[in-house]
Amino acid sequence: MTAPTAAAPLLSVRNLKTYFTQDEGTVRAVDGVSFDLYPGVTLGVVGESGCGKSITARSILRIVDRPGRIVEGEIHFRRSASNGAGADVVDLAKLEPNSAEMRAIRGAEIALIFQEPMSSFSPVHSIGNQITSRSGGARRATRRSRSCDASACPRPSSGWISWPTS
Repeated sequence: MTAPTAAAPLLSVRNLKTYFTQDEGTVRAVDGVSFDLYPGVTLGVVGESGCGKSITARSILRIVDRPGRIVEGEIHFRRSASNGAGADVVDLAKLEPNSAEMRAIRGAEIALIFQEPMSSFSPVHSIGNQITSRSGGARRATRRSRSCDASACPRPSSGWISWPTS
């Protein structure tokens, strides 16, 4: 992936290692993953079942179930500065999973939609409503456009009003 030269990455993951240690031994679910995610760029994570895609995402959000834990690596997330000037970079791997700062980031600034739509989306709200519900003060049309651009929806006009059960 070639990165835009003018923008710093929103998310920079370096040498991420998430292991599950049990009596039978250690499972190295994520073993040295590195990547950058830039503004306006879609990043696809592809791999076989069980290769660590979901554990990588769960590690970034600090929601890895026990006995799993991040044993090494950095997860630098560039947040808009609270005073509106510049950006703050925080290493998510250094934050406690239940800290106030991590809880403020999780869901509001970084989110994960799990692969199983019935456990991820509410069946009584359209997918478009659920994706844009956290998008703040932008007009509905603007939120819809941004969300479709960010997610690279193949059929935004029809998918937007779809229901998870469709």
